[in-house]
Amino acid sequence: VLVKNLAFTFKDRPADHTSNGVTLGIDGWLYLAIGDFGFMEAEGADGRKLQMRGGGVVRVRPDGTELQTYSRGTRNILEVAVDPLLNGFTRDNTNDGGGWDIRLHHFTGLEHHGYPSLYMNFGDEIVQPLADYGGGSGCGALFMDEPGFPAGYGRALYTADWGRSWVYRHPLKPNGATFEPEQHEFAGLPRVTDLDVDAMSGILLTSWKGATFTYAGEEVGYVVRVTPKGYQPEPLPDFAAASDLELIELLKSPSHRRRMEAQRTLVRRGLNEATAQQIEKLAADASQPIASRVAAVFALKQALGSQANSALLQLASDATIRAFAIRALADRGDQLGGVDIALLANGLSDKNARTRLEAVVALARFGGPDAEHANSSVHDQARLQAAEALAASLDESDPVIAHTIVQALIALRAGEALLPIEAAVGDSEVERARRSRALRALQSIHEPEVVDALIARLAAETIPERRQGLFTALCRLHYVDGPWKGNSWGTRPDTSGPYYQPEAWAASPRIAAALKAALEQASGDQAATLLNTLARHKVQLDGTLDRLITIAAKDASVLPIAVAEIGRAARVAPEAAELLERVARDAKAQRELRLAAAATLLKSDHPDAFATALQTLADSDEQDGNKHRTNELWNALRNAKQLPLQAEALNAQATKARGAASLWADAALLSLATRKQLAPETRELVERSLADGWADPARATQLLEAAMATNQRDYEPQVRRSLASSDKAVATMARRVADAWKLPPEPTPAGPPISTMKPEDVIAAVLKRQGDIARGEQLFGKLNCAKCHTVKQGEPLRGPFLPQVAKTYKREQLAEAVLLPSKSIAQGFVTNAFLLDSGKVVTGFVTNE
Repeated sequence: VLVKNLAFTFKDRPADHTSNGVTLGIDGWLYLAIGDFGFMEAEGADGRKLQMRGGGVVRVRPDGTELQTYSRGTRNILEVAVDPLLNGFTRDNTNDGGGWDIRLHHFTGLEHHGYPSLYMNFGDEIVQPLADYGGGSGCGALFMDEPGFPAGYGRALYTADWGRSWVYRHPLKPNGATFEPEQHEFAGLPRVTDLDVDAMSGILLTSWKGATFTYAGEEVGYVVRVTPKGYQPEPLPDFAAASDLELIELLKSPSHRRRMEAQRTLVRRGLNEATAQQIEKLAADASQPIASRVAAVFALKQALGSQANSALLQLASDATIRAFAIRALADRGDQLGGVDIALLANGLSDKNARTRLEAVVALARFGGPDAEHANSSVHDQARLQAAEALAASLDESDPVIAHTIVQALIALRAGEALLPIEAAVGDSEVERARRSRALRALQSIHEPEVVDALIARLAAETIPERRQGLFTALCRLHYVDGPWKGNSWGTRPDTSGPYYQPEAWAASPRIAAALKAALEQASGDQAATLLNTLARHKVQLDGTLDRLITIAAKDASVLPIAVAEIGRAARVAPEAAELLERVARDAKAQRELRLAAAATLLKSDHPDAFATALQTLADSDEQDGNKHRTNELWNALRNAKQLPLQAEALNAQATKARGAASLWADAALLSLATRKQLAPETRELVERSLADGWADPARATQLLEAAMATNQRDYEPQVRRSLASSDKAVATMARRVADAWKLPPEPTPAGPPISTMKPEDVIAAVLKRQGDIARGEQLFGKLNCAKCHTVKQGEPLRGPFLPQVAKTYKREQLAEAVLLPSKSIAQGFVTNAFLLDSGKVVTGFVTNE
């Protein structure tokens, strides 16, 4: 066992989103693709332990030692494609309509990709994906560097998409420290899961055809081998029998697979002085391909360890190989002895972006727990020297390198180097950029000295822009991400950020006092900005909401923040409810703000909450705009616990049969009538009101329109009956509803009931018929499928996002999923049971947190 407890270490977790593929790099590290359920406490062969909450890339030596985090913040990645120059790539998976689609990632070391807590609201703090490809289901990945293929095919990135059933080819164009990718279809394969290439230029593709998420027998899936037409590869060498010189010659092979095996054989044998000199000579030979020279560099490093450092230092003087010599010099934390930090620091100003990037990562190694002389004064001096070098490069123009510098400074806990930069007097564009990045690093260094210094700076600073930066950093420092106890965050974790599990720490009270003092000194736009920053970071201070309400009462620009913060509070205080009512009824206020205020007001005990909500809905009907907020208010109204208590008032408003307020009152009565639990007297009142309404032409017309406006398909029978009404207005409205709902004539069943048939027979019958979109939409509404599924972008997510599902599955699989939902599609949505304070038990899957 190289690494134990790397997956399946906490109870009752699903089998997906786990620790997945393993890829060997030319540097001798195993790169592990970790799904976002992470692992609690993995342990390497040397006893080193590591926890990863979330997805990312972890690497470990082939003997199970030196386990370490390489990259963070991905979702459900299955494999890392590592190219001959040690760039890593993967095709990530979607989060079912939550703003994280198929992302093509580039892994370089230290970087954070943002899932789940940063990508939505703190996107400027993450490294952006190379591409976003929309829907699909990313699986395997391969960087191929093999001979015999046409131009553009033999050396390219390939990714597999299980949902789309395609393998894609990605030509990569260098762009600073990263790449600009293209995407072209390469091979279509049912449910393709993975791909690899052998040393004879044979591409192996794997299909999951016929398989399910439960055991389906042995005869499932297959492997395809694709070879370049007309190409005859050279015979495969006997690596074990080859001499050292022959193996060095094989390092020059156009085949990455053969270079890799030649290198591994040399490392296993060990290098004598003559062989080492020949490998050094290859590494220094600028006439050789860069991939061969890199293979030579890491042959030296793996075989000789720190004894290779003198040769690597010499190679670092050559600009054409410098990036990889720097990487090798600091690749192993316990082999940093004799490595000149000044030489690495010089790499930060190199013309080559890759060299600058590798210098950043190399310097960060001096702060790791495995660095030589860790926890000693020698180590601390090296850490500070590395930090000062990185801090001097905070004006870096390349976004990937700039991001990595910030992450490196966090890893080095570089408060001493960063605080002087934040406090510097200059105000040029470059100095502002340096100060901003310094604060971005400082906001993640939870040390008392950093907190005290920033509090003092905030108290002394008078320039609003600089006060805002300090205030933001302290807001972030107010919480830490709490210790993980093994609970899974499921497939829909909270994405609001900046922490998934924010918890207070020792410095939180001091930070809160400083933030509160700064807020009390602010006024107008500055106060609004500070309040928004508090809200964004979920920092709730005593009296802040009261102050926010006071400011909002005088300053309309603050109202959106106030409404949102009142909505987050555990209860709506009377003064907050008064503000919400005033906003909701203000005809001059923005439509979306009025709707949000009315929805929040329904959480209160305000006597006019329901009347206000009805009037706001009525006013909203007269304005153009996005229906999303209207739907939110309607859902808040119809689901409100106190709605049955409003039955008499709703009846009184509805029987007026005049205007939009009456229409929405009838919509509420229609909804109440479908509730399973109602007091007998309330049910009698509602049913009597509706019965009287259907008998009155004016009211019946209103009821039909209300049912259509709120898509209450339970009332299809009433719509069909009303089509034959003798009252022209009722019949006309019924026709409008029937057309909107695409109601065909009541179908005559042909054949036995589905409930009496075997699932496979139902599926076979379905596949022989053409689908009817209109009828499907009708049944979707009538059968309440929308309670668990979302079909439109922008709607609040519930279960699996069906447009994504439809792109991923074929008709046969979709039919099977309708009949047997737990067999495949619903597999990732784990059932939970919640015991409420009232004693009621609610069972279902978590749609949002």
